Amino acid sequence: MLKISQKLEYAMRAMIELANRQDEEALVPAREIAMAQQIPLRFLEQQLGALHKAGLVKSFRGAGGGCRIAKDPSEIRVADIADAIEGQLFPMFCLEPSDHTCFQDSRCGLQGFWGDVARAIQRVFEETTVADLVERQRRVLPGRPLFSAEQVLGRIG
Repeated sequence: MLKISQKLEYAMRAMIELANRQDEEALVPAREIAMAQQIPLRFLEQQLGALHKAGLVKSFRGAGGGCRIAKDPSEIRVADIADAIEGQLFPMFCLEPSDHTCFQDSRCGLQGFWGDVARAIQRVFEETTVADLVERQRRVLPGRPLFSAEQVLGRIG
């Protein structure tokens, strides 16, 4: 099954944390985000740098430094985060415009299928905002999963 990178997962969790703290006056240190979201600090700092470069996070160095979300969470799409962290995502190498290593390049029935998968993922990423993710997070009871992985994937009735 298709897997999203841990880099993107951590970046999304950091954005949820920052969105939850957007009403606070103080900047949020990366260390606090790392602790709250159980993300290794060094790894998180790399993701925050990419998010800052993309204009999704404002960051300030030095004593009293930290970061904050740069826009309203309802204006930041998961697609924006994914683009900042991964660039364009392709479920198969044959969809990458610069990759022509497949012996059936452009003559394979599966290529259209993988294109459909890529478009479906892109649609969900474009339709989902950080505000949506925050709302999902708020519905989860602390310490107890709301759904099992099987239920989320629709494998259990």
